[in-house]
Amino acid sequence: MQTLFTVEQLQNPAIRISNNILRNCVHCGFCTATCPTYVLLGDEADSPRGRIYMIKDMLEAGKPAPQKVVKHIDRCLTCLSCMTTCPSGVDYMHLVDHARVHIEKTYTRSLGDRLLRAILAIVVPNPALFRLSLWGARLGKPFRALLPGRLKGMVDMAPDHIHGPATVDKPQVFPALGEKRMRVALMTGCAQKVLRPAINEATVRLLTRHGCEVVIA
Repeated sequence: MQTLFTVEQLQNPAIRISNNILRNCVHCGFCTATCPTYVLLGDEADSPRGRIYMIKDMLEAGKPAPQKVVKHIDRCLTCLSCMTTCPSGVDYMHLVDHARVHIEKTYTRSLGDRLLRAILAIVVPNPALFRLSLWGARLGKPFRALLPGRLKGMVDMAPDHIHGPATVDKPQVFPALGEKRMRVALMTGCAQKVLRPAINEATVRLLTRHGCEVVIA
């Protein structure tokens, strides 16, 4: 991908790194097949390729991030599935990180948006608060029609079954079964340990059976 950054802009290390990443993209679109937001919404702007174009234009302009760009960058889950299928090895992870830094520096979010983000930053990393909020969402389902649009969507996503604390919630070490072959660190995640704790528990069982000592970080 051709870029048009000025010499002055390239003095900024973040812009210089972004420039190198952008120039690796060949617009092939292989990334669209594995991007969950593109598969769901079918909008080019919600694909990695579309976001790369918008990031390029935003960074080249050197101006405050427009609302349209913010919307589509916010929708990116940063799952990095796109990087697994990119034949050019585009470092999308660091490119979108630079874009988000630019957005936070230049874009003023609405009061409601800032409040929601602040609440999520407190609730999601705390398993006890996260479970409590899910119970609140379940109790709120009968009153769904009275809620604003965004809250309706959040209530709809509340699971029917809310799991209690899992065996792998806290930092600990699970010894290997049999001969120890290696030591593995497992990041349990903030949401997964509440929404799908069985995945982490199954991962620990699989690793320990194959001779791995598992450290819950």
